[in-house]
Amino acid sequence: MSDPATSWDGALTHVLWSAQNAVHRRVQEALEGLGVTATQLGLAVHLDELGPLSAADLSRGFHIAPQSVGTALGHLERLGWAGRRPHPVHGRVVLYALTDTGRAGVAHGREAMAEANEAVTAGLSAAEVARLTELLRRVTEGIDGPVAGVQPSRPLRGQGREHTPRMGSA
Repeated sequence: MSDPATSWDGALTHVLWSAQNAVHRRVQEALEGLGVTATQLGLAVHLDELGPLSAADLSRGFHIAPQSVGTALGHLERLGWAGRRPHPVHGRVVLYALTDTGRAGVAHGREAMAEANEAVTAGLSAAEVARLTELLRRVTEGIDGPVAGVQPSRPLRGQGREHTPRMGSA
């Protein structure tokens, strides 16, 4: 008889895969009315929090292929959530920034994700959620290394990003 922890269905990789599929379905259901995927919303949230960034900055920060980031940003542009402009210092670099429409979409997306998070964690205590979150973070860091977050590769004017104007609605 095989050990349940090492059997196909009991192995951590299979359980994580199964959980990821279930969570993905729940998240997609929550985002259905917004017309964005979790990846697209995640990119928009980071543009909202950090200000204008290049596709390369987002790709490195999320460990997502540059082509996937480009596709996601293109969709956000078509929705009117994001616009592009040249970097104020490094003119060949293209920066993406949220529009007013994008900021409103991010606000709705945050609400939808909070509801999805509540549904996903409904059967767990707060302590279990905190522990599971920490353990999954450690698994991710064990594979990808420490999470540095999204950082701009080229600074905007001066050291801070506070001088960069936000884009208006398209």
